[in-house]
Amino acid sequence: MILKLLPLLLVFNCFYSGACTVYKITQSGKTFVGNNEDYWNSNTRIWFEKGKAEEYGCMFVGYDDMYPQGAMNEKGLVYDGFAIDDYIPGKQPGKPIFKADMMKVIMKTCETIEEVYAFLEKYDLSSLRRGMLMFVDKSGTFLIVEADTLIKSEEATYLASNFCPSRTPDLDAVDLSYYQKGRKMLTMGADTSLSYLIALSDTTHQRWPLNSGGTLYTTIYDLSEGTINLFFYHDYTHSVKFKLADELSKEDAILVIPSLFPDNVKGQQQFQRYNKTKELVRLLQETNLCKDSTALEGYIKSADLGPMPDFFENEIMTVGRDFLDKNELLSAINVFKMYLSYSQYPWICYDGLGEAYLKRKEYRSALFFYTESLKVLPDNMQTLKQVKKLKKRLNM
Repeated sequence: MILKLLPLLLVFNCFYSGACTVYKITQSGKTFVGNNEDYWNSNTRIWFEKGKAEEYGCMFVGYDDMYPQGAMNEKGLVYDGFAIDDYIPGKQPGKPIFKADMMKVIMKTCETIEEVYAFLEKYDLSSLRRGMLMFVDKSGTFLIVEADTLIKSEEATYLASNFCPSRTPDLDAVDLSYYQKGRKMLTMGADTSLSYLIALSDTTHQRWPLNSGGTLYTTIYDLSEGTINLFFYHDYTHSVKFKLADELSKEDAILVIPSLFPDNVKGQQQFQRYNKTKELVRLLQETNLCKDSTALEGYIKSADLGPMPDFFENEIMTVGRDFLDKNELLSAINVFKMYLSYSQYPWICYDGLGEAYLKRKEYRSALFFYTESLKVLPDNMQTLKQVKKLKKRLNM
């Protein structure tokens, strides 16, 4: 689960494919919860915070922005969440808006689902319109939190994913292969052995093409014992186990998840590629690298970025547009040309190149790139106007 806080809007954004799963199983008085965190930002963290006066100590998992994507407190309350398709929730007049920073409040002050329910029902939850939460307590009772609906249940087994249960009457119609695989496995007979839980997490994990991401980490919680088994980058043969009580007896700590698994070759490669691509964005913004196309090409080749620049489309296109606005046209051209091989929306690069060459009064080059843009997005009225003007200028 990925959380990004916008003004008065809590946004859950796992990835453009929205792939995340959480399951819970209660048997013989014990409850277990598993979560797969599917995304591409591998700067993941696990951290421990002692409770202050009248607060519970917690373990959190998330990213380097230190916003908790999931958590377990010392009373055995667990939460995680999911990206879902945006929708307009029902009105909840007279209630204050639920805000992102309240997640820590819940985890540090609530023990049971009844307490979580009582906390949440006081708020307008419409800020969750692109996300959903799931809480589970030690008894096995769980709560699904949608933008306008609270669903409490004591079902012994449950699998949640990237859709709202209240808006999904036919689970067989859910078009998420990882969810359906996990659902099938649960119906064949669930148990709470660690081997079964690992197999279920493995069944629902994601492995994206070209080693670009997928299940960055998996957590398996034993709510009765207060333990967490942590797995990294869809490798279910190695784990690190934490006992929450032991960790809370120490000083507060923040651990970098990839550093706990140095032998996971694929995970380390993806981790390095992600951070090298972040560094590329910084270099484009802050150095003269863009002025030399040969140097730029050489850096990208030596850095072995793989497909990762594709995930930084907004950042890199912003750099290109900034160069256009500052009339640094050679740098803009080099950025847009460099990104053409990565972009899922190449017409943006072609339009940027067309504008740059137009500003340089290289009209035939401008016409060429605007024409290439129309091959991808033929109904773009702005580009059509530019092509018409250029053809008139060139007497074509």
